[in-house]
Amino acid sequence: MSNLKVFFLFSLVFFSSYSSAEKKYTFSIPNIDVSSYAIMDVKTGSIIAGKDLDKKVEPASLTKIATLYLVFKALKSKYIDENDAAVVSKKAWKMVGSRMFVEVGKRVLIKDLITGVIVQSGNDASVVLAEHIAGGEEFFVTMLNKLAKDMGLSNTRFTNVTGMPNKNHYTSARDVVILSQRLIQDFPNQYKKFAQKEFKFNNISQNNRNRLLTTYDNADGIKTGHTKSAGYCLAASAKFEDTRFVAAIFGANSSRERFKYAKTLFKFGFRNFITKKYFDMNQVIARERMWNGEEKYIDIGFNKDIFLTLLKHDDNNITPKINLISKIVAPIRKNQNLGTVDFYKSGEIISSEKIYSLEDVNEGNLFRKTYDLIANFFINE
Repeated sequence: MSNLKVFFLFSLVFFSSYSSAEKKYTFSIPNIDVSSYAIMDVKTGSIIAGKDLDKKVEPASLTKIATLYLVFKALKSKYIDENDAAVVSKKAWKMVGSRMFVEVGKRVLIKDLITGVIVQSGNDASVVLAEHIAGGEEFFVTMLNKLAKDMGLSNTRFTNVTGMPNKNHYTSARDVVILSQRLIQDFPNQYKKFAQKEFKFNNISQNNRNRLLTTYDNADGIKTGHTKSAGYCLAASAKFEDTRFVAAIFGANSSRERFKYAKTLFKFGFRNFITKKYFDMNQVIARERMWNGEEKYIDIGFNKDIFLTLLKHDDNNITPKINLISKIVAPIRKNQNLGTVDFYKSGEIISSEKIYSLEDVNEGNLFRKTYDLIANFFINE
């Protein structure tokens, strides 16, 4: 491993559990009466507070966040189009619980079904979408479980697309904020639909079940959930200036309480934390010796903008350290992973980001290779 001279110092806050947050903060953590919760900075993935983050809980209709993620993915790939029409099956029409009130045998536009899931939490609309994309709910469920695996949602398993109770259908607060973060980041234009306050379909007008949209100015999504066994659940997002948080709440005793607790978490977040951009995508952070290449040095940086979650009133610096995978030998392709930057606080690694080559470097000519061979000989000696 080679150690490079690092060109930057900055502050970073990253906590992944409730207990660590209690130890590090000089202020109190929200004490809310729920089964579990998490609040995450969307841009950085930092969980700033939580309770029983990995406890397996019933997701209820928060399941539909994953269902919609796959729908948006199908739209992005052009597999389906928002103006396509899907036929309502008898199974979808007979769905109990929250509904959009589609009619069996009728054709409904994909864009209307999406709104029906977002605003009205339509179990019927969710099944229609699953059947249209995958040919049946069962195969769509396999797609949901693959999505969970690909995202690293280790405490999530799906048995249906709606969130109907099943002992083998579960998730966790950590997994839901990760899933919500990915939906917001991967489909920003689609996410805007989650702010819609009402929707009328089949001459039936329904309000969005997310009451934060009308009671908290910074809120703009995302999904409610409730069953008798799960209690009242909520995944919510709010943005103030350059900071966006997403919170997941499970097992509240009433609908009113889940929204009250969400406001408490968001106020806690915005009062104590800010999100700051430190590096631009493709910004050169260091130059490293290149071997056998047409160039002697290679530029290294990040392949995305780097944001950090900072305490508003904390001046403790973090020490970053670059760790290369190995000696860099040509040829190297642009965006090839070359190692990591580890961020240390009080001697402990609290976060890590991958670093990449910012350019292509081809093999050098015979002269360059001979020069490097001789240079390597003396270095190794």
